[in-house]
Amino acid sequence: MGKAVLELVRQTGIEIVEDGSTIFWQGEYGGQTKPRGPLAGKKVACIVGSEFSDFQAYYMASYIGEFGGELEFLCVDWVTYKFTRPNIKSKGVVGMWGLSLDPIPVMGPTKHSCKNLKDADAKNYDAVVILGGHSGDVIVTEPEVADFLKTANGNGAVIGGIGAGIMIMIRCGIMQGKKCTGNAVVSYMLKKIANFEDSPVVTDGKIISARDTLDTPVFVRALCKAFDPNFEDQRQGLLAGKKILVIAGEDFEDIELAVPVLEYLYRGAKVILATFTPVIRSRPPLVGLDVVQGNFGMSVPLQEIPQSEYEIKKLADVSMDDFDALQIPGAFCPYNIVETATPLEFLKKADAAEKILTYICHGAIPIAAADLIAGKKAAGWEASRDSVEIMGGEYNEKWAAVVDGRHVSGRTPPEIPEYVDAITVALLKN
Repeated sequence: MGKAVLELVRQTGIEIVEDGSTIFWQGEYGGQTKPRGPLAGKKVACIVGSEFSDFQAYYMASYIGEFGGELEFLCVDWVTYKFTRPNIKSKGVVGMWGLSLDPIPVMGPTKHSCKNLKDADAKNYDAVVILGGHSGDVIVTEPEVADFLKTANGNGAVIGGIGAGIMIMIRCGIMQGKKCTGNAVVSYMLKKIANFEDSPVVTDGKIISARDTLDTPVFVRALCKAFDPNFEDQRQGLLAGKKILVIAGEDFEDIELAVPVLEYLYRGAKVILATFTPVIRSRPPLVGLDVVQGNFGMSVPLQEIPQSEYEIKKLADVSMDDFDALQIPGAFCPYNIVETATPLEFLKKADAAEKILTYICHGAIPIAAADLIAGKKAAGWEASRDSVEIMGGEYNEKWAAVVDGRHVSGRTPPEIPEYVDAITVALLKN
């Protein structure tokens, strides 16, 4: 199965090199929009106002380009009543948990661009997507948004909405009589004016609706199928029966937790988030609360994914039978692991139990500190280079992702799709 996944990945145009038990994702398309795929040559607009869904934005920024599409966030930043955060005036719009888009922090403009919706021409887009979250309420009152959507619809663009983003589609009249789905914010209206189905995603001609954040991966695949009717994603359910543990330490990199978790669930894996108490916490208001905070506002428990879909455990309570692979997200979570005895010892036990160890960005640092990197080739952020090399590993900034035996590494947030595919290959080899 691992070989089949590699052949599937090669179809995107990225360079994959196999050298014995080591597999490298590399070349000019690592972390970039891929040259081939069902969305190749298509321009996709995401309309957002303040209080949009951070999780959905992260996922769209990661995977639209993976299928070849060009993603542009169109910001409705002239609506000023929802200035809930001090930095909003300098950031255009801000998501529910603090995400800005100009560009997304830690991603840079490699796979998406951003502009004011008033500066965009609706006729230039092949698809228009309205993200969910509370931004639907913020932008539904704006005639410029309605005019843009009506023009795009009239021009034959694919129109999609996730959750509360469907509010604007309702306002524009394009949901009338359509087969559709949506969350509680819109479902009661859709049941009156449309043919509502309680499904993850529903497509009716060029109208695509998704229920909520959890369904974003399926939504993106439905978008692909709208442009290529023969498209079938072979990744769905591929990891059924596999168990992935994510070490969710304080100050984890939000996108490196949110997007992989959504994709693990889409691929059928069971997900456990393991938390531990660090030596220090960077956000004093959280002291005493059983919450772990990410680098940019996400938290564990996850704000947008129902807890019925994953499990949270104290790392000290996790047994080796609970998982097949573990993931270490980046940012400053890795330093908290290094400074705290329990997680560092846990990594050594996981290695001794021959579990798959995966890490991205700064994630190689605790692997090195646990003296588990010697002889391994590792991708990662430049800040991890010294840790890897001094402890006997090999680092190369040209690698987007690497499978080296039971070690899987990824470079930075733009390479999350390559990293998740590498994890999939490693899991299916065992």
